[in-house]
This record gives sequence, structure tokens and C-alpha cells, in this order.
Amino acid sequence: MSTKPKLYYFNGRGKMESIRWLLAAAGVEFEEEFLETREQYEKLLQGGSLLFQQVPMVEIDGMRMVQTKAILSYIAAKYNLYGKDLKERALIDMYVGGTDDLMGFILMFPFLSAEDKEKQRALIVQKATSRYFPVYEKVLKDHGQDFLVGNNFSWADVHLLEAILMVEEKKSDVLSGFPQLQYLSGNQELRIMSGKPRLTYLNGRGRMEPIRWLLAAAGVEFEEVYLETKEQYDKLIKDGFLLFQQVPLVEIDGMKMVQTRAIMSYIAGKYNLYGKDLKERALIDMYVEGISDLMQMILMFPFSPPDAKEKNLESIKERATNRYFPVFEKVLKQHGQDFLVGNKFSWADVQLMEAILAVEEKVPDVLSGFPQLKVFKTKMSNMPTIKKFLQPGSPRKPPPDAHYVETVLKVFKK
Repeated sequence: MSTKPKLYYFNGRGKMESIRWLLAAAGVEFEEEFLETREQYEKLLQGGSLLFQQVPMVEIDGMRMVQTKAILSYIAAKYNLYGKDLKERALIDMYVGGTDDLMGFILMFPFLSAEDKEKQRALIVQKATSRYFPVYEKVLKDHGQDFLVGNNFSWADVHLLEAILMVEEKKSDVLSGFPQLQYLSGNQELRIMSGKPRLTYLNGRGRMEPIRWLLAAAGVEFEEVYLETKEQYDKLIKDGFLLFQQVPLVEIDGMKMVQTRAIMSYIAGKYNLYGKDLKERALIDMYVEGISDLMQMILMFPFSPPDAKEKNLESIKERATNRYFPVFEKVLKQHGQDFLVGNKFSWADVQLMEAILAVEEKVPDVLSGFPQLKVFKTKMSNMPTIKKFLQPGSPRKPPPDAHYVETVLKVFKK
């Protein structure tokens, strides 16, 4: 449940490398345990972890998964890299299957005798240039789009890019006759998609903090660019990065996303934190919107004039204890489960946890009349990804201070 996937294999490429590629393309951090002795392998066997006595093995979402194709299919579906419908999935499966055939030749290359390696190298190049690469060249040329399926980044693109780079290690100019594949291989957008989300905002909480919380809860690493001058902000507008001339800005999956709610909906959907069906999404939306109303009061608090701060603080306390927290206390008590929706960790839980801690900074005993929320807070604090985010040195920002307020006013001055 939102812990990092754990990969068991050797410290090398082999059958695990494609899994590493796909997780990396989805922006998901993972851990690895390298097998270096037969005793380690036999211990996995004796513990019943290896269903067919084979690695790779991946621990993910409470499962111990084996069989590379099954693992990859699950990851692709979990992180929305597997098409929008059955037809797109069929195309992705075909292209991945073809790329796998080519990768099979490469996989066995290191185990060949020295005299057979030259023959195998020539065979790899021959198969790539006469059978496999022409297929993808034609697909990209025929539909005139950037990606293999549905003009959306998918598992098929990740697998093909991995294969291209591996064949290029054997023959550096292998793409000389494939202009579409040259573009795919050098496409900076594709490389961005295969990397971390990039967040552009000020070095403080503001409207970016719930986005940081949600990415962190999903176990996703991200990069940040901090705005410190009005010139940086004006340049983003001039370059067309800010659709409505506003930040936060999040670069993810080849998109430059603005509007906090849209960004968070996408992240929640991408990382399976948005319920299992329309009804659960509606509940999550209701709870998130309610919390957002409370968070808006906290967001504006640092900008209150000194003579209004005490009054605004009382207003935050009154709204939290009389309007918002009673709702969530009742929800948790009535269904008797650990999470707000469907007894599964969701965006709503993340947002509520952020709000509880933000209010506690202003009113330390605010949960004194809410026993369910106290238990909820303890459980959330011990979830591995959230626990990590709450540690010193994480991307979580401190409460706004005078310097932050000054920077905001400077960057966004008219």
C-alpha cells in the first residue's frame, strides 16, 4: 500500500531490466535486493516466494509477483501505460511481444563463447534492421504521431526505446535508415516522460504543497524549480508554459499542467489514489473539496494583516472543529475502516492528513474531541511513504515565514 516496489534479481540487466525501465518511466521509486549467492536464491525458494522457482520477483501492492510479462503488464496497467481500451492494449501487446523477440537475442549475448559473439552481433543487427525496426518505422510514419499507440506514451514506447539503445550498443549507427526511430530515440519529451515530474513554484507551501504531498504519498520522486524573481515568472508566461498565467506548474508525462485541482486529479488517477469507480471518485472529490475549503483559510493566513491574525486564527479553529473535522470523524466512525473511501488509501486520506497537521501547527490540541481522527493521524503517519515525507530533509516545506511572504509578493507583483 504505497510502499516502494522491491525487486529481487542479480545486479545486472537480464530479465529485470525491462521492469526497471517501466517503473522508471512511470516515475516510481523502487528498492532492489541483489542475489549474489545460491543460498539467497534457495532461501527465496524455501520461503515460497518464487511461484515457478524463477526470478525476477517483484514485491508490489502486497503481492510477490514472478513471470516478467505478468509483472510488466501489472505495472503498465497500474501506472496508466497500457492504453485506454482493449484494442489499444492488444496493439501494445503486439509491439511489446515483437520487441521481446529482438531482446531475446540481446539477452543471451553475454553468455556466448567468444567465437559465437561476432555471429550473434551480426544476427542482432540483421534482425533489428530487416524485421523489427521497419515495423515501428512504418507505424510511426503511417499515423504521423509521436508514440506507437493512440499518441499516448505507453509501455510499448518504453520497451522500444530500451531495445533501440541496446542495439545501438552493438552497432552505433543502426538507426541510420530509420528517421522516425531516430526522432523517437532522441525525443526529449519521451525522455522527460521517462523521468521525474518537475514542479515549478516558490520555495514554500502555497498551492504546490498538496501536490508534493500526493506525489510523496504515491512514492514518486520529483524535481523542483523555485521561482525567486519576477523575471523567472514572466519568462514562463512569455514562453507559453503557463496556460492561465498562473503557477503551480507541473511537467509530467510530456504535459505542462497548471490548475492545482487538474494536476492533483491526474496524479491521483495515474497512481491509483482516486477510487475504483465513479461513485468512489465522487466521494473522494467531495471530501477533497471540503478539505480544500479549510486549507484555503490556512493558505491565506500568512498574508493577513497583523491586526487580523488573531481573528483569522479563531476562524480556522472554529471551521475545523465545527464544520470540517466532524464530517471526517463521522465517516470514519460509521464505516469502521481505516480510510475515508472504500477502505483503500486515496487522495482524500492524503489531503486530510495534510490538513490535520496544518491546523495542529496553529491549534495543537485541535483533535482533542476527535478520537477517530487521532487514530487516523497515527496510522497515516506510519505509512512508509508518508512517514518518509514527514522526516527532516524531505521535500515537505516548513510553515510560511516572513521571507516566504516577501518572495511571493515580489514574484507576483503587478
